[in-house]
Amino acid sequence: MKRSFLLLLFSLLISVTASGQVISETNTDILLQRAQQEYRDGKYKNSLALTQRGLELAPEYHDIRILQVRNLWALERMVEANADFEYLLEHAPHYPDLKPLAKQRFDRSRSAEEALDLLDRILGIYPDDLSFQVKKASLLIENHKTHEARALAKNLITRKNLPGKERYILQNILKQTISNEIGINYQYIDFSQEYSRSNSWNNMSGEYQHSFNRTVVLGRVTYSDRQYDQGMLYELEAYPVFSERLYAFTNFGFSKGDIFPDFRSSASLYFNFAKTFEAEVGARALIYDNTSFFTGILGLTAYSGKFYLNSRIFVGPERRDHLVQNYQFNVRYYFGDPDNYLFLRLGNGISPEESALYSLEEDPLLDAWYGSTGINKSFGIHHIFQVGGGVLHEEITKDKKGTQFIGTAGYRYRF
Repeated sequence: MKRSFLLLLFSLLISVTASGQVISETNTDILLQRAQQEYRDGKYKNSLALTQRGLELAPEYHDIRILQVRNLWALERMVEANADFEYLLEHAPHYPDLKPLAKQRFDRSRSAEEALDLLDRILGIYPDDLSFQVKKASLLIENHKTHEARALAKNLITRKNLPGKERYILQNILKQTISNEIGINYQYIDFSQEYSRSNSWNNMSGEYQHSFNRTVVLGRVTYSDRQYDQGMLYELEAYPVFSERLYAFTNFGFSKGDIFPDFRSSASLYFNFAKTFEAEVGARALIYDNTSFFTGILGLTAYSGKFYLNSRIFVGPERRDHLVQNYQFNVRYYFGDPDNYLFLRLGNGISPEESALYSLEEDPLLDAWYGSTGINKSFGIHHIFQVGGGVLHEEITKDKKGTQFIGTAGYRYRF
């Protein structure tokens, strides 16, 4: 008889495991601790029973209700979870732990329209929270409200102390919301007396850009006059954006004359990770006289406050039994939005990106250093100017070095 009594007492004690049995605990702090442990162990039903008991005892214990919302999410009981979330919005709108819960609530919305409606309510509580405002710009894009998204992004990106992750998202939004853009560019190249050539080179290009929803397409024509020869390069580029974290770049081009390759193609994939970093993996192909030459590319970008820091490595093609290798480092300092910045580029060797300077005749055993700097400046919402200058110092032969002086100017009109 005594043994049976002890077994009965023991089973009553373990009933607090909350599998539908009565929970006798009345200390709400202990209930919360046990519920948190059950949640961490993935026992969401047990944790939910404990939070329900806690709210019976203390309906205003907001930490318990927040945990209950998470349990209901885990169990996919969205109607009940939304009811508790609405309770928190009404009775504890400024409770500190409600803000991260609200950010997760957007991801559980059935549509971008529903998320946008919810966000407008949240912004009524946290009107100065930049992360919520950036999220609204993203949701406006998803709802195809491009003009509103662009106006909001242009305003937000001028804010001081904007985190790198939010700046990256806003920059992508501004890229996506350009409808039309035309541009002209001019490049002047002069040579030091060590070169056999004495005449300067002139390169000019014109381009047109159009945005199709989340994909930007650009056509470009480049004319190069090198005094001894002339050439035309025709290119088509596209920048498809797949998500806030993933986009791509593709380029196809062909030429008339002997200066540029007969055909060129490029492709890169860009992926944002760890909030402020972006990785690039890509390749370039050039065809001269039915012979193909390939270049592999790796890149890494960091967004730090108002700074854009980028490094890239170009490997290939193989020339004279050696791989041509180019290393490049780019810096931008933004004054406010993506249209206003100072830029600096430093490089060892000449990359295939520099179509007006790059030549397959480059000897991989000879050294070359390249540097340029300048400013990109917008005036109003339509006009963008860029002015820059650079120097290319290279070995012409093992015994002789020369310097090229490069000036650039460009104008773009957006509409």
